[in-house]
Amino acid sequence: MPSHTSSTLTPLATALRMRHAFRARLPVAGLGLMLSMGMAAQVQAQELNLDIPAQPLDKALQAFADQANIQVLYSPSDVQNLRSTLLRGRYTVEQSVPLLLQGTNIKYQLTGSTLTLLAPGSSAAHSVELSPLNIDSNRLGMTTEGTQSYTTGATSTATRMNLSLRQTPQSVSVITRQQMDDQNLVSLDQVMRQTPGVTVHQENSEGSVFHARGFQIYNFQYDGVPSLPTDGGNVRDNYSIGNSVIYDRIEVLKGATGLVNSAGYPSGVINMVRKRPTRDFKGHVAASAGSWDNYRTEVDVSGPLTEGGSLRGRAVASTGLQNSFIDYLESEKNIFYGVLEADLSPNTTVSAGYDFQKNNNDGSSNNMHPAFYSNGTPIHLSRSFNAADKYAYRNQETQRAFADIVHTLDNGWELKATANYRQYQSRELINGLTASGIVNATTNQISHGFYSGGATIFNTDTDEKSFDLQAKGPFSLFGRTHDFVIGYNYADSEAVSRRFDNDSTATSVNVFTWDNNSPLDRSAFEWWSNQHFDVTQKIAFASTVLKPTDDLNIILGVRVMDYDWELNGITALNRRTNNFTTVTGETIPYAGITYDLDEHHTVYASYSDVFKPQAYSFDSSDKQLDPLTGKSYEIGAKGEYFDGRLNTSAALFVIKQDNVAQVDPNFSGLTPNGNTAYVAIQGVTTKGLELEASGELSPGWQIHTGYTYQESHDAKGNRAAVDQPQHLVKLATYYRLPDEWSKFSVGGNINWQSMTFLRQTVAGASRKFEQDAYATVGLNAGYDITKNLKTSVAVENLFDKTYYSGLNTVFRGGVYYGNPRNVMFNVRYEF
Repeated sequence: MPSHTSSTLTPLATALRMRHAFRARLPVAGLGLMLSMGMAAQVQAQELNLDIPAQPLDKALQAFADQANIQVLYSPSDVQNLRSTLLRGRYTVEQSVPLLLQGTNIKYQLTGSTLTLLAPGSSAAHSVELSPLNIDSNRLGMTTEGTQSYTTGATSTATRMNLSLRQTPQSVSVITRQQMDDQNLVSLDQVMRQTPGVTVHQENSEGSVFHARGFQIYNFQYDGVPSLPTDGGNVRDNYSIGNSVIYDRIEVLKGATGLVNSAGYPSGVINMVRKRPTRDFKGHVAASAGSWDNYRTEVDVSGPLTEGGSLRGRAVASTGLQNSFIDYLESEKNIFYGVLEADLSPNTTVSAGYDFQKNNNDGSSNNMHPAFYSNGTPIHLSRSFNAADKYAYRNQETQRAFADIVHTLDNGWELKATANYRQYQSRELINGLTASGIVNATTNQISHGFYSGGATIFNTDTDEKSFDLQAKGPFSLFGRTHDFVIGYNYADSEAVSRRFDNDSTATSVNVFTWDNNSPLDRSAFEWWSNQHFDVTQKIAFASTVLKPTDDLNIILGVRVMDYDWELNGITALNRRTNNFTTVTGETIPYAGITYDLDEHHTVYASYSDVFKPQAYSFDSSDKQLDPLTGKSYEIGAKGEYFDGRLNTSAALFVIKQDNVAQVDPNFSGLTPNGNTAYVAIQGVTTKGLELEASGELSPGWQIHTGYTYQESHDAKGNRAAVDQPQHLVKLATYYRLPDEWSKFSVGGNINWQSMTFLRQTVAGASRKFEQDAYATVGLNAGYDITKNLKTSVAVENLFDKTYYSGLNTVFRGGVYYGNPRNVMFNVRYEF
């Protein structure tokens, strides 16, 4: 084999020798080697300041050759229609090449100052044999599928710019595709239960709400584009039921979100990033079976639809049937997702996709277990107790369609337009124990029916349309290159809920002898009310990353928001309601700074305003509360190791807020318009600490762990958010055994949280229902029968800990049990 070390040769001589080597091993016709040459030098170990935007790969290679002062050899046909990733920062040549080529499947060889690219799938008979270095481009990018990693190389959730976790001046947690598969996390609810810093409160047998830093998360995104919820009154816009099988990763930004969503909520934002078509054909089929007759199947197929791969597609489908540890509760869950992606040119890509999800639930409970006897003593019913009649149901259907187009200019700027449509439909028959009901200490009787009435039907339909435009790219100022993004988002969401009541059912039942089958005359339902919500938001945003030095980044941003919300309602008694909220030109600033201490460690600080219209929160007179306002501060340090395959972070945060909505402790029942009554709390301060680590500790060993401390007090020193734990620990780990044991993998998780409680007025006094500190443990293990056929098992709540996963303060009392021990077996075939 000839030697091709270039340290003593001129660039031209080296190119000729390399061309001769290619001729000896590759077909000659049409090869036409492209040479992008800089001066030959031994620069592999030298740290360089590189600034190469994401762009067509051939242009990126030319820019890399110039900036790194090396020569690059490749065949134009091998890089046609391929794009590079963003490469910006201080790297050695050896570090930068895999990052530049991430996601292209191109292999390369680096010899001295010469970089040679090899076509995907090259074999020994069709490659250049160079001995010094032969490495796959395996530095992590944004896509997590196929990386076997518990972290990601970049995220745009916080700033809309593709930044590494280390360079993002806020706390971001990412649950990757690998972690979802290892722990059998098949719903958004399950994913959030394993996300550091996030608590999950079960509200009914299907729905949950999520909290971070002491407050509920209201912001949701799909592929980085905000969704506009309409969740209030009788409308039930439930994101928690989403099936995670269609997502590559789920990102959670914790803290104020003024730069990425219209309203700067203090808690965070959940960004669900869909799977996309792959350039190579791949797929899998899987089947699962587990506790409570839980059966699930899954199919995922992806790849090119044309010979050159310019048109690609992907289809994902899953179906599941499941009973429950709760009596009479059964569910059927189905989802389909399809997406097409086409390269119109080397600089332009269009995508279009659609997903349909349908969940049917029988024996569905809208209310929680009662928390107290009438004498103020806590009551603890069986975990299997169902607060609903067995004929109650909740059937939910969600459809989403999207299309986007991305065009990259020759100067590295990227233009993107996205259109989204979402339709949500819910059909519910509610009957069972009354919300916030109290059990008679003498007779064990409790009121039955929806809000002390009879059965109720809710039919809800939601339609959301949104359009998002953005442009981002580099610009030069004072001799340095910086980044800028600007955009506009429009969203409109309309929801209609129709309520029908039925007073033919029992008015009270004995909680210990009730058969969950109260009499019901289905012909007796009568229309009671309509509610019509219409929400529109318009937001313009801009942000920039200024780079005064190689180590210092200054991030500045602003969002300007218009928000219109209107509710029109009418009842059978001809009682009409009209509430509206209008916000015009609300400006939400953001500022952040990062400073690199060395090649592995960065310190940061960030600030954002807090602003949240409280259109769905009313006081006891049905007057809407004023907007939530405040300020959010965060400082911290981040680490990045093993070429970004392990990320760590430590953050201190302070949030100061006014007009925080809290259930009115002095008002029982509902307001005249049927709303829960709230009061606005002033001077609420939340302080906390977050620690997190995610990624690869050593080859084959992945970890995702976090610790959170937070406490909230009002201006008088009273503790707020008492249903949120002050301490929260989450740990997930996975290890593939080495060498001849590599067919085996083991993993596990531990979740621990400190004490929480709720208060309810019973027998004229404020009573306290406590959930003591508790921990749950999970285990998972896998065995690869062949390279393609794999088996695994996942155990949740290994020690069968009894605990409450929901303490409801909205209805002034109510609890919901967490899952007992359960097991799921899985068989998966990959192709």
